[in-house]
Amino acid sequence: MTQPLTVRSACALAFAVAALGTLGCGGAKSDRSDTTAARSSSAQPQAANSVAATAAARQPGALPKPIDQMSGDELYTFTHGLTFSGGQERQRRCRGEAACRGQQPTRSTRIRVDAVSGEDSLSAGPSLPPNGAVAVRSLNRGQVADSMYGMRPGANYEYYLIVLSAPQSGGATWRLEELTTTTGSRSHRSIMTGVFKGCNHPYVRGARADFKTCEEAAPVRQASFRVMQGRGESPIWVGCEVGCCTADPPT
Repeated sequence: MTQPLTVRSACALAFAVAALGTLGCGGAKSDRSDTTAARSSSAQPQAANSVAATAAARQPGALPKPIDQMSGDELYTFTHGLTFSGGQERQRRCRGEAACRGQQPTRSTRIRVDAVSGEDSLSAGPSLPPNGAVAVRSLNRGQVADSMYGMRPGANYEYYLIVLSAPQSGGATWRLEELTTTTGSRSHRSIMTGVFKGCNHPYVRGARADFKTCEEAAPVRQASFRVMQGRGESPIWVGCEVGCCTADPPT
């Protein structure tokens, strides 16, 4: 009689151990799944931050915080810590005087544009730094405001083309910021915005800035180039990751 009881007890014990083992594996598996999910969840923002940090590291002009949160002194300090190069000074149409108007105006102004040194791979899409990046510095070296962008002359005014990501469109926008540099009363304001257009040309290393359309920057025949020049003034143009990009003004 005792032997069958012993066998039954042993079987019951074995069954119980097996059941506990099954529960234990299930618990361990659940713990591992939860841990993996937690790690995966925490890794996502870390990866996003890493991408943003990498994009910012490649762009010396990456703003430290949103432009509307920066004071005039902060923007002045930041922009004057950058190096600009690869630019051009061009004669531009002016505004505000009768001599600036008409098919053959008798007055004009001069605008100097320069790109941020070391920033020849600026994106025209969502991989821009989170707060945007300064791409071009523009200075009006004439006597009157220019027609296309409304940049005023004088040593107290500096203009910075800021490129911002546009997640909804998958592209980028630009914002032209006027910085008043007067000591003790520095301030800044947006004077114009538009779409940052990639030209999809071959990439060229080095900072470059000018006034061109994508068509003018392409390798075309000289005769065709002259025809296109007659269509009107060209926008601010800067080297970027897709060869070059333009800050076309709103139509």
